[in-house]
Amino acid sequence: MHTYRLIGIVILISVLIGCSASNALPSPTLAQGPAETINPAQPVITPNSAATTSLAQTAPSPLATTPATATPSSAGGFSIRLFGSSTNDLDRIKIPLGTISSSGQLTSLRPVNVGGDLTLEFWMKANAADNTAPACDGWYYGNIIIDRDIFGNGDYGDYGIAICDGKLVVGFSVGNDDQLLKGNRTVTDGVWHHIAVTRANSGQVRLFVDGQLDAQMNGPSGRIDYRLNRPTSYPNSDPYLVFGAEKHDYPGSRYYNGLLDDVRLSNSVRYTGNFTPPTAPHPADANTLALYRFDEGSGTAIGDSAPGNQSPGTLQPRTGGTVQHWSTDTPFANSSAPLTPRAFLPMIIRS
Repeated sequence: MHTYRLIGIVILISVLIGCSASNALPSPTLAQGPAETINPAQPVITPNSAATTSLAQTAPSPLATTPATATPSSAGGFSIRLFGSSTNDLDRIKIPLGTISSSGQLTSLRPVNVGGDLTLEFWMKANAADNTAPACDGWYYGNIIIDRDIFGNGDYGDYGIAICDGKLVVGFSVGNDDQLLKGNRTVTDGVWHHIAVTRANSGQVRLFVDGQLDAQMNGPSGRIDYRLNRPTSYPNSDPYLVFGAEKHDYPGSRYYNGLLDDVRLSNSVRYTGNFTPPTAPHPADANTLALYRFDEGSGTAIGDSAPGNQSPGTLQPRTGGTVQHWSTDTPFANSSAPLTPRAFLPMIIRS
């Protein structure tokens, strides 16, 4: 688990278009804690030497998208559209790692809180103009796709997946051993890609893009799950798995802007070499811990298609409501529809 250190000045200018709307996170087992405030004295993002030049994000070229209200393909259902647009606990999916007390402690665990061998696989579709993080030495500097990080100490480990310089980066941390795997293949080309990350409890990590091994490393070994009854000052972010955002909304963070579909988390290393990527949604088999199809097509409830729906989540829509987040463009519908750019143009200056 890493410690952020602030160097220089981080300036964040947010432009949000549309009317104001928000949704709280409902959960039958969640006793909501007090409003969360990020203390500046807490961990800080430190730019690495490869990202010390000034960066101004420019508006992407106008594109069209498949209407979210269209009838879904019988083969593909829906995907989820995230815009990388909000720093107010919105425009993301939040999945509780267990039953959360009013103080933010996990009093019981859900299967999604994986700790040893794992495979995390999903489909993504994104444009380079919407995900402009430069080359990085920490996944938390990228356009964050998946965040299972924490602030502070007291956990077994954590991990995250992001886009830096158009390529995937994957980080795992156990104790003070914080390591990053950097991909080689560009994935921000506006087409669907199947992504698989495997991690053995021994520390071996592999990244596959469309069934081809893209990078591998010997990472930290040991447990990476969230610790039962761990105290936290961040009850609304720490004990969650988050898709599409930096879960703590730390100033200067960059979020994923694109489509996401069929996220499966397994308790085994499914791939050790090149494989043929699936042409249909992932099956829910005996090794499946959690599976998010995103085929609800409306509303905020995100079901878990693994047996028993044991690790459900919630869509936190951005301003404008839920309809914009549901798309009929899926990897199984053979759709060629391009993406709609976000209406959020931050400028981050690092020195």
